[in-house]
Amino acid sequence: MKLTVVYASDVNYAKLTAISAVSLLKHNPGARVVLLGYNLEKETQDIVRSRVESHGGEFLYLDVSGEIEKLKDRGYCGYTSYAAYARIFIPDLLHEEGKVIYLDGDTLVNGSISEMLDIQMDGKPVAFGTDCTPVSYKLFIKVTKNQPYYNSGVMVIDLVQWRKRHCTERFLDELEHPHGPLVLPDQDVFVRSIHEEIAPLGPKWNFIPHYYLFSYEGVRRVVGGEKCILFSKQDYMEAQRDPRIFHFLGHTLGRPWYTSSKHPMREAYRQAAAEAGFPEFAEQTRPMSFDYKVQYWLHKLLPQFMFDIACNVLYRINIWKNYHV
Repeated sequence: MKLTVVYASDVNYAKLTAISAVSLLKHNPGARVVLLGYNLEKETQDIVRSRVESHGGEFLYLDVSGEIEKLKDRGYCGYTSYAAYARIFIPDLLHEEGKVIYLDGDTLVNGSISEMLDIQMDGKPVAFGTDCTPVSYKLFIKVTKNQPYYNSGVMVIDLVQWRKRHCTERFLDELEHPHGPLVLPDQDVFVRSIHEEIAPLGPKWNFIPHYYLFSYEGVRRVVGGEKCILFSKQDYMEAQRDPRIFHFLGHTLGRPWYTSSKHPMREAYRQAAAEAGFPEFAEQTRPMSFDYKVQYWLHKLLPQFMFDIACNVLYRINIWKNYHV
C-alpha cells in the first residue's frame, strides 16, 4: 500500500506545508501527498504541487472550502486557521480503505514513517500523540485530570473504522453543542467527543519541543501522571535518540523559521527550507516572548529536576493568567 500523507493548508501555510512535504519525500520517496485546500488559488496550490512532483512524489489536491465555509458561517472558532478543521473530513474525501497519515505543516520529517501504518490501534479509528498540556488546562475545558489530552498535529487515521464509528459526525455534534470552552477547537473537540476511540501514538512520531526540555518524569508531572502520558520511559528515550517527525507547535524554544529560535533543529530547518526553494522562509524575524525566554534560561541554568518543577509551576501560572483557573 502506498504511503499517503495528508496536509491541510490555507494561503498562509502553503510554504510551510511545502517544506514539510519535501522533508517527507526526502526520507519516504514516492509517497503520495494529499493537500486539503481552503480557498487556495491554483498558484498557491502549485507551491506545494511543484515541490512534491519535483521530488518524486504523487500529488492530489482536494478542495475543502465548501465544508469549512459551512462551519465558519455557523460561527465556530477558527483558532489560527479554519483549515485546521479540514482533517476531520479526510475519511469523507478519500474514498478508499486502509490507513493514512495526517501532518500539520509545521512538521519536519526526519526518517522513514511507513512504520506508522503498522501501529497497533486495536480497532480504534485514529491514533494521536500526547500533548504536554497541564492538568489545570484540562480542568478548564471540562476534561477530567486523569484523561489524556492529545495533540492533533500528527494523526494515523483508519479510514474504515473512522467511518464506522461516525467520528466526523460526533466531532461536529460536539462543536455544535460543546461541553466546555473551545480554546484549541479541534483538539478540545477531539478530546471530548471521541477520547475513548483514540489509540496512543509514540513520541518519536510527534516529537514536540517540550521533549527537548523535560525529563520523562517532568512530562508525566505536567500532564497529570502515568495514565495521561500514554508512553513509557523507554519510548521517550527512543524518541530522543531517533525522532522521526519534529512538530514545532507553539512557541516553546521558538519556531525554527525565526532567527530568534533556540530550537535545536533551527539549522536543519534552514537547510530544509533551502531544499524546498524557500531559504528566505527560515530567516523571518520575531522576538521570543518573555515567558519562553525565561523557560529557555531556566533549562540552561537549573538541574533537570528543578527545571521540571519550576516549569510546571510556570505552566500553572500561565493557565491562571489566561483562563483564571
